[in-house]
Amino acid sequence: MLRTPLHESHSALGARLVDFAGWEMPIQFEGILAEHRAVRSAAGVFDVSHMGQLFVSGPKAAAFLAWVTTWDIRNLEPARCRYCHILDDEGHIIDDTIVYCLAPDEFLLVPNAATTDRIADWLVSQISDFDASLEDCSAELACIALQGPDAPRLLEMHLALAVEPFSLARQGDLIVSGTGYTGEPGCEIILPVDEALPLWEALLALGATPCGLGARDTLRLERGMLLSGTDFDGSQTPLEANCGWVIGWGHQFIGRKPLLAQRGSGYAVLRGIQLAERGVPRPGCDVFHAGERVGQLTSGTLSPSLGTGIGLAYLNLEPGTAVTVAVRGKYLNARVVRPPFQ
Repeated sequence: MLRTPLHESHSALGARLVDFAGWEMPIQFEGILAEHRAVRSAAGVFDVSHMGQLFVSGPKAAAFLAWVTTWDIRNLEPARCRYCHILDDEGHIIDDTIVYCLAPDEFLLVPNAATTDRIADWLVSQISDFDASLEDCSAELACIALQGPDAPRLLEMHLALAVEPFSLARQGDLIVSGTGYTGEPGCEIILPVDEALPLWEALLALGATPCGLGARDTLRLERGMLLSGTDFDGSQTPLEANCGWVIGWGHQFIGRKPLLAQRGSGYAVLRGIQLAERGVPRPGCDVFHAGERVGQLTSGTLSPSLGTGIGLAYLNLEPGTAVTVAVRGKYLNARVVRPPFQ
C-alpha cells in the first residue's frame, strides 16, 4: 500500500490504519465519536495527502477545463475555487473535484484518490485540441485539512493567513484554500511532501485534534456531501445525484446533451433518509415505501451530532415521505429529508 508523508506520525499517535483506495490511512486516532465532536466544536486536522493534484496551464487552460467539467471555468476568477463534476460522454459522473484558479492561465484540480489516475488519463485524452498542458504532481505534494469553528484562528496563529470559503491564498510553496469536507469553517493546505510533517505537528501543538477517515465520513454525511465510489459509482448523473447546482448550462461541456434530455424526464434522485427509531443504517440497507422496495442506502451511519440514524439513497420520492429501512432484520420507520441533516 501507498503511504503519506505523515505515516510515521500516525503510527506514533496510535492510529488504527486501514487500506483506503490503495493507501494505508488512519481510520481513527482517539475514536470516531471524539474526533467528530472535536471538529464540530473546536478544530480537527486530517491527513488527506492521498488526494490527487493535477495542474493544468496554458493560454487555453480555462477553455479546456470548461469543456471537461460541468462549470464554465472561464468565469472562475483568480484566487477562487469551484466544486464541479467531470462527466463521461453519457453525462455520468466520473469524479467530483475542486478546481483552483491560481492564475488566469494556471489551474489545479484535486480529484479523489481512487480516481486520480483515471481522471489524469481522461484529461490527457481530451486536451489535444487545446493550447494547454497537464502535469500530475500528486507524488510531490501532500494535503492537510484543518477543520472546525476554531480552525481559522489556528490558521491565523500559525501562518498569519485568513481565507474565505472557496477562496485561496499562496504563501511560498503552500496553497491554502477555504475548502473542506466537513461542513465547518476551515481550510485545506497543499504543500511539498517534505513540509507536511512540520505543519502537521505545529497544528497539533496548537491544539487541533488528529482525525481519521472515520470522522471525515460521519462529518460529510451529516452535511449530505457525496462520497466518490459510494454515492456515485459511474452510473449516475449530477441531476440524479441531486447536484444540478454544479452545472453551468450556458456553456458546452462533455455530457451536456444527455443531461439536457434527462432534465425533462422523471428519475430517482439522491435523497436523505433519517430514522425515527433507534438503529444504525449501513450502505446497502433496503428502503421501502407503501410495502414496496424503492431503493437502498448508498451511505448510512449513526449521526454523532443528532444521535439518530441517517443515510442517502436514490429515490423517486419527495422530502417528507414516510419510509421504512431494513436494518439487521428490523424494519425501522424513517422519512425522506433534504440534507444537510438537522
